[in-house]
Amino acid sequence: MRDERTMFAITLVLICVLAASLGQVILKQGMSSIDKINNVNDLVKFKAIINILTNKYVILGVILYGLVFILWMAAMSTLDISFMYPMLSLAYLITTAMAFLFLGENISMIRWIGTVLVVAGCLLISRS
Repeated sequence: MRDERTMFAITLVLICVLAASLGQVILKQGMSSIDKINNVNDLVKFKAIINILTNKYVILGVILYGLVFILWMAAMSTLDISFMYPMLSLAYLITTAMAFLFLGENISMIRWIGTVLVVAGCLLISRS
């Protein structure tokens, strides 16, 4: 049985996975509300940079990523990275589901199957 410290660290990793998935969806929402960036010239325009940096969804997404960073560092102090990193694959599944539910993205069956296979493989690695 895992000790209390290890279980706390695993809980932090799972919170990181959820927060990172939510952060991705929020960032996508923010970027969908500004002009499309189709090339490097669009990206380096002052207006585009200002639109990105002042978008409330982008700001919230970045804040979530900051939280994830802090929690991830805390978990790293206890767990092996070779155990932790495969658990991030759960974010693929959660982010895909959130994109479907909250952004209305059309996700093909082959994409769902591929996502589940990636997660299954990573979970097998984490069981070792």
